[in-house]
Amino acid sequence: MKTHNHLTNPSLWQQLCAFRLNDDPTATVQFSDKLIKEQKWTLAFAQRALAEYKKFLYLCVTQPQGASPSPVVDEVWHLHLTFTENYWQKLCGEVLHKQLHHYPNKGGTSENLRHQNWYNDTLTAYVREFGELPPADIWTIPKTLNLDEHLPAASPFKKPSFDFSKLPNISQTWNIGAALLLVVSLIGFGFSGSQYLVLYALLVGWTWWGTALKMKAKKEILHQATRQLHPLQFAAIFRDTETVFKTLIADLAERGLIAYTASEQFWYDKKTSMPIFHNLQAQEAEYLDTKQLRHLLYPHAQAVAKVTGYLRNAFEQHTTFLSAFNWWVLVIGIARIFQGLFNDRPVLFLVFEIIVFILFWVIISNSTSLKDSSLRTSYQNSGWGQQVAFGALGLMILGGDYRLAQGASIHQLFGPARQSDGGGSDGSVSSGCGSSGGDGGGDGGGCGGGCGGCGGS
Repeated sequence: MKTHNHLTNPSLWQQLCAFRLNDDPTATVQFSDKLIKEQKWTLAFAQRALAEYKKFLYLCVTQPQGASPSPVVDEVWHLHLTFTENYWQKLCGEVLHKQLHHYPNKGGTSENLRHQNWYNDTLTAYVREFGELPPADIWTIPKTLNLDEHLPAASPFKKPSFDFSKLPNISQTWNIGAALLLVVSLIGFGFSGSQYLVLYALLVGWTWWGTALKMKAKKEILHQATRQLHPLQFAAIFRDTETVFKTLIADLAERGLIAYTASEQFWYDKKTSMPIFHNLQAQEAEYLDTKQLRHLLYPHAQAVAKVTGYLRNAFEQHTTFLSAFNWWVLVIGIARIFQGLFNDRPVLFLVFEIIVFILFWVIISNSTSLKDSSLRTSYQNSGWGQQVAFGALGLMILGGDYRLAQGASIHQLFGPARQSDGGGSDGSVSSGCGSSGGDGGGDGGGCGGGCGGCGGS
């Protein structure tokens, strides 16, 4: 995960990150408290929504046409407008140097269509500026909008492509032989005991060959993945979303962007802007605990898992017939045992063949492990080598742990995966207002005809 800054105005982003919505420490009810109470959001979801609100404010100023909020962001904006001193004097006057007004839109088909285009432009600008996808539980993403093309070429959020032509093809001889043996096995229940033992030995031998071919294909898939896929995508496909999340933690720690403290919290860098890190920077607390880090970073891990899901299925389908053939041989062997017992025939030799088959299957299947140091070496020597730090690669591939300061263990600190939080049932809210920017002078339509936005400069 390189630390390239994609922002066109990093100074403005730093000012927005430093800006405090909860600006009065003596107040009984803070801005975030009121937001949580009125919207019935969890604290975790509210923290993420506030970060997205700051991103929206950034886009309002940096984009010529301004920006249009999502329904969730619009609710934050609505409430902020009621904190008049904080909004008009401190935010607009001292940080943005621009007044952002909020007006109802005029409604109608043409107005709604205009605003939908505006909202789409906002999402596109979001991706270009922040180098990451808007979280789907906070920003409604139209199905017709292709944001993937606006991501950086090396982004882990970009839908990966994979050149399957570089993978070894399963032997045609094996495929043809397996098909013939499947046909013969269907009529094999009429064979005598000695004939069936010979047939079954041939079936077992064919599965051994097929399993060896499968393991060779699996090993090549893993090594090709280190050359073609971002490390976080690799983790999502061959491990799980939790590993992606913990790899992110290890990577940020090794790059010095977060640090575990003696007070059992995390310090985080407030100056180095980079994809995946913006939500942390936008927080107002000086330190974050493990729960906050999980809630802020886990959605990124889920986004990586989502875009790589199709590739995981493709890899599984690459050897589907091989796996199905193995299971078929096991099933018909067990069926023949029951046939022999029912007809009071000896089955000891067949039982022995099946046991040998299962043992070999298990041993060979586990011989090609993901915990292979050569994979880490392959990553270091590939074009993806600098995308994730060395220690994070070790956690991702070797399945080990990562030690933070104070001897803290990532696995001990963060534990198992948890379901992400949202506002209400899905983290979304409805909105029925429009807006425009005072400096832009134009009316804002609604995202889908409801909420509005801020006008451009």
